[in-house]
Amino acid sequence: MAKSMRQRLEAAEDLHLAPYALRSSSATRRHRIEDEGRVFDYRSAFQRDRDRIVYSRAFRRLRQKAQTGILPEYADHRRNRLTHTLEVSQFARTIGRALALNEDLIEAVALAHDLGQPPFGPAGERALDDLMSGRMDGRGGPGLGDLGGFWHSWQGLRIVDRIEKRYERDGLNLSDSVREGILKCGSDPRCAPDELVGVRVGLPGGFEVQVVQLADRIVTALSDLDDALQAGALEIPRVEKLAIVRQLRKKLGDHYRPRASRFMKINAIHRGLTHLLVTGAIIASERALARWAERHRVKTYRSFLPTRERIVGDEISLPPAGCKMLAEIEGLLETGVRRRFEAERIDGRGRRVLLGLFAAYQADPALLDDHVLIRYRQSTGCRYLRDLPRDAVEGEVVKRYRPDPRFSRLLADHLSAMTDSYALLEQARLTEVGAVPIPSAEQIRRESRRSAPARVRSQRPRARP
Repeated sequence: MAKSMRQRLEAAEDLHLAPYALRSSSATRRHRIEDEGRVFDYRSAFQRDRDRIVYSRAFRRLRQKAQTGILPEYADHRRNRLTHTLEVSQFARTIGRALALNEDLIEAVALAHDLGQPPFGPAGERALDDLMSGRMDGRGGPGLGDLGGFWHSWQGLRIVDRIEKRYERDGLNLSDSVREGILKCGSDPRCAPDELVGVRVGLPGGFEVQVVQLADRIVTALSDLDDALQAGALEIPRVEKLAIVRQLRKKLGDHYRPRASRFMKINAIHRGLTHLLVTGAIIASERALARWAERHRVKTYRSFLPTRERIVGDEISLPPAGCKMLAEIEGLLETGVRRRFEAERIDGRGRRVLLGLFAAYQADPALLDDHVLIRYRQSTGCRYLRDLPRDAVEGEVVKRYRPDPRFSRLLADHLSAMTDSYALLEQARLTEVGAVPIPSAEQIRRESRRSAPARVRSQRPRARP
């Protein structure tokens, strides 16, 4: 019997991948994939996961979420969460392909690793964590104590398991390897036991997940450095003092032209640092993987599976010199860009927006969109808030909504799903500040001229030349 396309892809993995690379043929899911009348099966399990992630609403919203701070309205060239995700995917696939790891798994994890990021970057994540960890109780928090906090990696797992709705069951029904990668690409959060089904608890990420972790760190540093140089927040002479840039200039020699334009210098720095760090990661990781496989006598995929728990978590890494140079870049960005007065003000504004929206929704759930109230009704079995008599709404809010941790978590889900622009617009709607801008006198005069009837305008005397 002829093999299906999926079976041929799985056979190609056995032929071309390293023995310690995960195979899609061993992928497991919490729920069976329904064929829905399909005749052809032309994707591996991890390729299917990648496609489901790309078509999700959470993935599309990344394009209007800032990497750091607040995404400006006219930021044509500034990176956002979506471009960051694509760059991480490209870096990770390059490294994974060179190491003969499973590129499809790497791509799926890379594309999903930031799905749980809230608006306004790290400042937004800290604000929601303060609310959901109890640190804000008495100062705008829900007053329910520690509700588990908020981490974007855990939120990403909630999105692909619960929040996205494209099939009969909640979530995207991704394979367990991708779900575990999403969770372990961030910090180690506290998850409910039912959310950890299929995830290897207490163990470091596999080699493919480590590739995404390293790519995320490199891309974050290089893209922030490039954005800071392009925006003028950092000057080129200051960056040229970095050890890695001095090494780059030495390697480039005459190709690094001191009299080149500022724009071309910035591009040369970004291009050169990318090559140095990716090359260093591949060489160091290749040696570390060879030593690991020899130490644990891994020669086939069958012999690899029992040894997965012996993965330490630092096999995919830069050489010591590369780690030191990357840390130097991160230190410069922290002190020279992220802690500057302008950046602190922007972060503070994003934080105030999320804290204010949470407080407003907590005080008056009727301000929420219908779909959020419907989700709460479905999860608790209570009556739909808008179906209650007006004189019974306040009592229901006091009795059921405000003291319920599920409602607070629902608010965190709703706020984290917002884009930067939507959160700012929602704040303006609720506070009526900036919702209807006050026109200037000149704007009023221009508008009155446009709206004047043609007959009246024709009677106005013409200005003399």
